[in-house]
Amino acid sequence: MKSISVATYRLTIAAFLFAVQPGANSPALAEEQLQVDDRPIPSMLARRGKLILDDDGSKPRGRKTVAVFNDKTRVRAGAGVWERAPQSNGWRSTWKKGMGHTPVAAYHGFEANDLIVEVTFRYGPITEPWHHQCFRIAADDRPKITGHVVSAWANPNNDFIETGFLLQHIRKTPEKKILEDLLLDHQPLSVEPNVWYTATLEVVGDEALFRMGDHVAYARAEQIRLPKNLVSLTLGTTWHEIKRVRIWHAESNPEWASLKADVVKSRKPFAPVVHNYRK
Repeated sequence: MKSISVATYRLTIAAFLFAVQPGANSPALAEEQLQVDDRPIPSMLARRGKLILDDDGSKPRGRKTVAVFNDKTRVRAGAGVWERAPQSNGWRSTWKKGMGHTPVAAYHGFEANDLIVEVTFRYGPITEPWHHQCFRIAADDRPKITGHVVSAWANPNNDFIETGFLLQHIRKTPEKKILEDLLLDHQPLSVEPNVWYTATLEVVGDEALFRMGDHVAYARAEQIRLPKNLVSLTLGTTWHEIKRVRIWHAESNPEWASLKADVVKSRKPFAPVVHNYRK
């Protein structure tokens, strides 16, 4: 990543902190900025390192087709149906009853402890009784761990887990018996269909920061330190569209200690708890 001066960095951060005041950093505004200058959303917890992959939607995928980005990294979009989005270069997922797992796009072929994931996407409208909207970024270490080192949910109405803006850690046996399930953060969520959102998950050491527009979730837990070799995106049963996915290696941001209070001040108080959700 191109280096910038400390003064420029502080101005960028100051602009972000102003923007995250309620109502100021709308998803539409964030997406408009991304379209204009192609710059990623400013990171807070982490600093971007080497780019792992940039999925701009240009490569085919779905069914048995695997999109390859370089010698190693690729995406498999097997669950659900994936087709070119009608009005963008991105991809639309759909699902119908009896299809099994809801749509998943799995990015693999890399190894990282610390990373930044940025996804621009939108939810489709609910038009059927069985429809739900759901978006999740999960960072895994497969096949060593069945489950997710950290899951970041922007879940309006899927009853698989609590609704809201969430962070979770979950490990299971290969037979899917739960070994450990922690709800790391749970914040309110307000979203609309057909609106483009850019979600950013930053994971460094034992910390995770998840942001999307005005929404902020943060957690610190030793389990977050586990290695990661796969990032998956899980979507709901309405149509969902993904316009762009970027994943970077990351390192700690030395400015984080001074930024943290302002970045997370909009969160409602929440401490990690053993997760025992039942529908």
